[in-house]
Amino acid sequence: MRHFGKKGQPSGGNAAVLVFVIAAFILLYILFLPKGERERILEQDTSGSGSAVLARVPGAILLDESPGTLTKVKETDFDHKLPSFNLFTKKEDTVLKSVDSIYVEAARGSDKRRSVILTVKDKVENARLSFSVVSHSGNLAIAQDGNEIFEGEVDSFTEPLSINLKEENLFGFSTDPVPWYKPFSKNFYDLRDAKITGTVERIDNKEAVQTVIIGNEEADLLSEASLSYFVDCNVKDVGKLLAYVNGKLLASKVPDCGSPEKLQIDPKDIVSGKNEFRFVAEKGTYLLDRLLLRTRLKEPIFPLYFFSINSSTFRRIENNTVNSTLAIRFVDDKERKVADVEINNQKTRIDTKSANYSKNIDSFLVAGTNFLRLVPETTLNIIELKLKLDCRKDGEC
Repeated sequence: MRHFGKKGQPSGGNAAVLVFVIAAFILLYILFLPKGERERILEQDTSGSGSAVLARVPGAILLDESPGTLTKVKETDFDHKLPSFNLFTKKEDTVLKSVDSIYVEAARGSDKRRSVILTVKDKVENARLSFSVVSHSGNLAIAQDGNEIFEGEVDSFTEPLSINLKEENLFGFSTDPVPWYKPFSKNFYDLRDAKITGTVERIDNKEAVQTVIIGNEEADLLSEASLSYFVDCNVKDVGKLLAYVNGKLLASKVPDCGSPEKLQIDPKDIVSGKNEFRFVAEKGTYLLDRLLLRTRLKEPIFPLYFFSINSSTFRRIENNTVNSTLAIRFVDDKERKVADVEINNQKTRIDTKSANYSKNIDSFLVAGTNFLRLVPETTLNIIELKLKLDCRKDGEC
């Protein structure tokens, strides 16, 4: 027996079960969203400055670099790593439109027609229109966007009609008018299970955009630039791979699958600030790995590292809910390690013999794009440089 509380409402136990089911449904919905949509929901970046880091704490990493050996001598060559990614297109047979019942009729004083609208966003091949006939009288006429594509009598079932689809399609169904000498008769068609099917090429993942931030000094002194990466693919199954930098085409070809690629970039095409590298696969599956933008300067400078903080994460740093920590791991050579750390034009100093250095840098950070530079006074052999976020107290964030 179902138990109710006051005013016929379900009991507290049933309400709790309902809340749990709803929460589980929302969680599953988020988990099965495409990656980009899921990140937008979880992140909600409102800073408007670059690609902000997710506010996942504890353990969120704002910056993760391996600088290697830094000396008092400034550098002219710089490497900017880009994350690996997959590009792919996929073809699958799909029902694009399904209508359970279509009824059309023509009689004295009556003309019942039926329209079906279909919007197509993907590339479709082998499109077909099919249906079955329950009962009829007269001829059936089908038009697509006002152009007749079929006219004739159909007894019960006809071979699917081949059709060419555009982005917007309007199909009209009608029957021929009754002759004047049959004033009390009617023509009609009762159609069932009408379907428009086709082979759809899914292109959601055929394109990827990677961003590299270049500082003013590096952009102004740039003399050479190149983009290198390793391509994994099956040459028999893929089409051209297109690569762009800031909208300018760098390459359009089928690369050597299983081999490294290197593209030369005109220094004029690299700008100060955000640089977008866009890759598009015409067809097939590509894995691009070990992507590296290498720049060479006319004059040497010290390395500069960029990272972004979205506005919601920055508010948590400001209200002391979240800690930000700069952590550097050196080669344990027992030597003295001295350097200035510049963060958004503020300085702090490293002077240690330890293999590990860490410092809270909450007061150095800003919402949006941040930069960090190491200016060594002694030779530094750096294994790892990280900027991490964590909660000040367990359970607070």
